[in-house]
Amino acid sequence: MIPCSISNLKKYYGKNVGVEDVTFNVKEGEIVGFIGPNGAGKTTTIRAIVGLLKADDGQVEIIGEDASNAANARAELGYAGGEPSFYPNLTVLENLRLVADLKGVSYDRIDYLSSKLELGLSRKAKELSLGNKKKLCIVMALLSSPKFIVLDEPTVGLDPLIKREFFKLIEEEKKRGASILISSHTLTDIQRLCDRVAIIKNGKIIAVEEMQQLKTKRLKKVTIETSYSHPEITLSGVSDVKSDGHQIKFNYNGEMKKLVKYLNSIDLDNISIEDAGLEDMFLHFYE
Repeated sequence: MIPCSISNLKKYYGKNVGVEDVTFNVKEGEIVGFIGPNGAGKTTTIRAIVGLLKADDGQVEIIGEDASNAANARAELGYAGGEPSFYPNLTVLENLRLVADLKGVSYDRIDYLSSKLELGLSRKAKELSLGNKKKLCIVMALLSSPKFIVLDEPTVGLDPLIKREFFKLIEEEKKRGASILISSHTLTDIQRLCDRVAIIKNGKIIAVEEMQQLKTKRLKKVTIETSYSHPEITLSGVSDVKSDGHQIKFNYNGEMKKLVKYLNSIDLDNISIEDAGLEDMFLHFYE
């Protein structure tokens, strides 16, 4: 059974599009990154997945059940939203014990997770810094060891050492078989954790890529120096061309042999070719 399946999801806000063609899934024991520019439809999709929003059309299934009205499915769901949510006047420990009682979880699990993230338990939730609020939401999401976990911008406000512990916890969850969806603008986190990436733009999924394949398909950043003044770059697959006198820089997405053949036709003084970072690769999808 696929833990999370989204098919042709559509949601409109009056005449405005929230999402209109979202289809992807999260397989068992898999971590999927969910990325896209602001306003692309990530939040709408996530809210439909966790049952906070009813779609206008399409289907979202969690553990084989409709996400909008499946109590059993929600029992197997752990969710940490982009905006922290808890009882502000209760202490951290009181919030976590409340969730533990509802989920039938031992308090030992609270101690384990909070110690890993260095989350103090005595302060009221409303008094916490952004980073500690994020820690609290992460612990709440992981507390019951759910089958499916949704994390929206989970590392915002976390310092590097705590982020490392967070990565370890997520890897533990994956090893036990949990399926995880992570939405983040921090692309290095996506690269670090994810098996696949779903990319959304203007309310539509424009690509679902295996992370390993994405790494092998990285853009090439090409710099050439030539005696010609501003030669025109006519090769297909070229983008983001920048010219500075006799030096030209551009990104290339295509077969290397075609690039080499093309460059061989130009009177070159110097050349540099290097892999673009994953951020450049993701930005290429947004263009």
